[in-house]
Amino acid sequence: MRLTVFQVPYDSGRYGERMGRGPLHLVERGVLRTLEAQGHDVELVMLRLPDGFVTEAGAAVELQRQLAQAAGQARTARRLPVVLAGNCNATLGVLAAAHAETPPHATGLLWLDAHADFNTPETSRSGFFDGMALSMITGDVWQALAATVPGFRPLSERDVILVGARDLDPAEEQRLASSQIVCLAAGDVPGALVPALVNLRQRVPRVHLHIDLDVLDPSVGRANAFAVPGGLLLAQTEAVVAAAGEHLQIAGATFSAYDPEQDPEGRIVRAAGTLLAAVVEAAGA
Repeated sequence: MRLTVFQVPYDSGRYGERMGRGPLHLVERGVLRTLEAQGHDVELVMLRLPDGFVTEAGAAVELQRQLAQAAGQARTARRLPVVLAGNCNATLGVLAAAHAETPPHATGLLWLDAHADFNTPETSRSGFFDGMALSMITGDVWQALAATVPGFRPLSERDVILVGARDLDPAEEQRLASSQIVCLAAGDVPGALVPALVNLRQRVPRVHLHIDLDVLDPSVGRANAFAVPGGLLLAQTEAVVAAAGEHLQIAGATFSAYDPEQDPEGRIVRAAGTLLAAVVEAAGA
C-alpha cells in the first residue's frame, strides 16, 4: 500500500501542545516504521501554520486548506491520505480533497468519537471550536469560513455514521436526535454497524474513517483529558474498520485528539498502531 501521512500537530492553533503533541509523539514512537517494516510505502508530510498571529478558527481552517491541497495531490498520485491531527476538524480538509476530484466522487463519513462534535456557537458551553467539527462538515456552522477550503461542500447528515459518542452537551444531544446522522453506541457494535454500512453504500461508494482515539474505552488507554467510560474496546474498533473496508472503499483516515501526557504507559500508542495497520489492510482489501 502507498500512503501519505500528514502530521497536523496543532491543538486550537497551538503547535505541539496538549493534543497537538499527539501527531509528533505517534511518529516518534514508531507507528510509521512498523508499516514500513511490513513493506508499505509511507510518505510523511508535515503541515505548519504561517508565522504571525492567527485566531483559533482561522488556524483550523488554514490547516484545512493546506490539507485539502496536499491530500488532493496524494490522491492524484494514488496514495491513501492518512491524517494524524491534534483536532478533529482537520477531517474537513481531507473530505474537501475527495470532493474536489474530477469527476467528483461521493464520500461518506464514519466518525468514531466519544463526543459528537455537533455543537454550534449557540449551543456550545465551552466555545471550543473543535466541538463544532461535525456541524461544520455537515454545513450547519461557519459556512463562509468553510467555503474558503478548496473543494469543500457540506456532507449530507444521512451520509454520516457516528460511533461511540457518549459525552454530549444537552443542546448538542437534542440537535443530534433531530438530525439524520446514524448514531451507534459501543453496545451496537458490531451488530447494528453492518446494516448502517449497507444503507450508506446505496448512496456513496467510499467512506472516510475518522478515529478520535478517545472513542476507545479508558480501560484500553486514556487518549486525552476528555476520555470517558463506555467506549469501544480495541477489538471492536478493529471490527468497525474491517467492516467499513468490506462494504465500502476506504478513501482515507484521520487519527485525532491524542494527548501523550494522558498516556504515560504508551497504551494508546500501541492501540493507534494496531488501528492504523487495520486501516491500511482494509483499504487494500
